[in-house]
Amino acid sequence: MKNILYLLIATATWGLNFFLAKLMMESSSALEAGFWRYFIAVFILIPILWKQLPSWKIVWQNSKLLLGVGLVGVFGFNYFFFIGLSGTSAINAALIMSLNPALTLVLTWIIYGQRITPDQGLGILLAFFGVLFLISKGKPWQLSDVAMEPGDTYMWIANFAFATYHLGVRQYKGNMENLHFTFFTTLISCFCFFLVIQPYSWLSPTSYPADFWYAAIGMGGPGTALAYFAWNRGAAGLGLGRAAVFMNTVPFFTSLFALLFGATLYLYHLWSGLLIIAGLLVIQWQQWRSTR
Repeated sequence: MKNILYLLIATATWGLNFFLAKLMMESSSALEAGFWRYFIAVFILIPILWKQLPSWKIVWQNSKLLLGVGLVGVFGFNYFFFIGLSGTSAINAALIMSLNPALTLVLTWIIYGQRITPDQGLGILLAFFGVLFLISKGKPWQLSDVAMEPGDTYMWIANFAFATYHLGVRQYKGNMENLHFTFFTTLISCFCFFLVIQPYSWLSPTSYPADFWYAAIGMGGPGTALAYFAWNRGAAGLGLGRAAVFMNTVPFFTSLFALLFGATLYLYHLWSGLLIIAGLLVIQWQQWRSTR
């Protein structure tokens, strides 16, 4: 149950990130928003870990995994996520990212030969249909009316990068504490954003309004440091295949947070949430049966 709670904490904060990212990009570029998100996350994590950092031997043993996950799964995902979100709508982004569980399971099957069970397949279909019901506002037969936008290509790349993040977490052997794993991958992402952004901006903190910093702190703290720690913890305990399905709850939480930004909650939000939850329960049913 704790693992499920960790995953829901992560996906809830990621659902909020859609709005915080849009708010940040009202007064900055996508790359600037990405840098400040991870700079604040590192700033928050350093005091927590300062007296309990792992030995360099442990860091070196995990260096290839940390670099791979930090560069591709964290920086790569966020680089294309921010650029894509600046050129597409939230509904398109939610649709593309909702395919992440299926993409992750397919990559796991291709790379590791892990079989997709009937329960997993049914759970994915239910949860995915819930996402379709949500983004189509209760009319999935009109989904073809959703127009492709320029940023969609970048969101597809971001989706693939996040799937590789899940594969990297799968390789994590556990000889480094989860919080340390989160810190080093976050640090690598922050450094990559710094390298990419330097030719274009001097990153002057005084040039941003107060709303930018409220959103940046929200994304850097709960939306990054807490979210990645919770996701890594939950995915390690629950397993990659079952954890990936929880990504379908991101657009559901996004719709709930929309109420804080003046949106209205409709009946289709309820039905989509029930379908998503039903899909997750089907996945967990398999786990419950196997432990009896």
